Amino acid sequence: MILRFFISVCLILVVAAGYSQENIGVVNKMQGFYIFTDSQPIAEYEVVGEVSTAGHDDADISKSKGQYQPVRDFLLKAARKVNYTADGLILSFVNDGDDKAVIIKFKENSEKNSHSKVNQFQGVYVFTDSEPMNETEYITTVSDRGKSNSFQYHALKEKLIYICRKEQPNAKALVLKLVYGGTDSGDVVRFKAK
Repeated sequence: MILRFFISVCLILVVAAGYSQENIGVVNKMQGFYIFTDSQPIAEYEVVGEVSTAGHDDADISKSKGQYQPVRDFLLKAARKVNYTADGLILSFVNDGDDKAVIIKFKENSEKNSHSKVNQFQGVYVFTDSEPMNETEYITTVSDRGKSNSFQYHALKEKLIYICRKEQPNAKALVLKLVYGGTDSGDVVRFKAK
């Protein structure tokens, strides 16, 4: 009996520790889809389709030269046409290539469906279309100030990370704010100690 209690307590602590990780985010929901960019869903899911920008004739993508928001919105519309009942999209961006989205359906209806494991780049967790789950403290905002010669997602993300690391070498996370037709920026945050 004591052994069962001990095992139960250990399992609870392991699960709780998993949610105190700094790379857990809460993703945005747009047009009925949870959006996973540079992150993976925590909840179990199955892949139900895929869409891409290959052969697109979308004026917004062409006008923006492949900027994040028009590409994301195009993939959202295309995915909705392919599978109206899907729950989310895992977006993949390729510089000078065809961007794509994997269409997913969650195995269960759960609050964890909006939770993601965020990728780390150059030692910084990058939250795109998501917010950190843990409490954070705002440090500063970094921006490319229109100096980027590329509007594509990866090049812009790398530029903002470079500026972040230069201005805040000990930064742990960057919450990207990508604005179509505006100034793209990222809020540098630190995680509050528990």
